[in-house]
Amino acid sequence: MINLIPQAHAQIKNLAIPGGDSPDNSGSQFAITIGTLWQTLIIVGGLAFLLYFLMGGIEWITAGGDKGKIEESKAKITQGLVGLAVLAASYVIIKFIETAIGLNLLNITWPTAG
Repeated sequence: MINLIPQAHAQIKNLAIPGGDSPDNSGSQFAITIGTLWQTLIIVGGLAFLLYFLMGGIEWITAGGDKGKIEESKAKITQGLVGLAVLAASYVIIKFIETAIGLNLLNITWPTAG
C-alpha cells in the first residue's frame, strides 16, 4: 500500500502567512507571527505612552495650582513611564523566549516571492 500522507502533506500551503508555502516552515511561520505581533504591540504601546504622557502634561499645565489635579497629572505621567518601562522589558522577555525555543523572533526575514 502506498503511503499518501507525505504527498498530501506536501500539498498543504497557506500563502496568507509569510513562509506558509510549505508545512516544513512551521517554525519560521510561528517566529514571523510572534515577531509581527510583538512589533505591533510595541507600536501601539508606544503611541499609548505618548498620548498618556501628553495628557498628564497638559492636565498639569492647566491645573491652575489645584493640588488634587496636579497629583492626578503626576500619577498619569508616572503610569505612562511605568508602561514605557514594561515595553522596554518586553524586549528582554522576547530575547529569553528566543533562547528557550531556539527561534529568532525579532530579526524576521520575510520570504521572498518568486
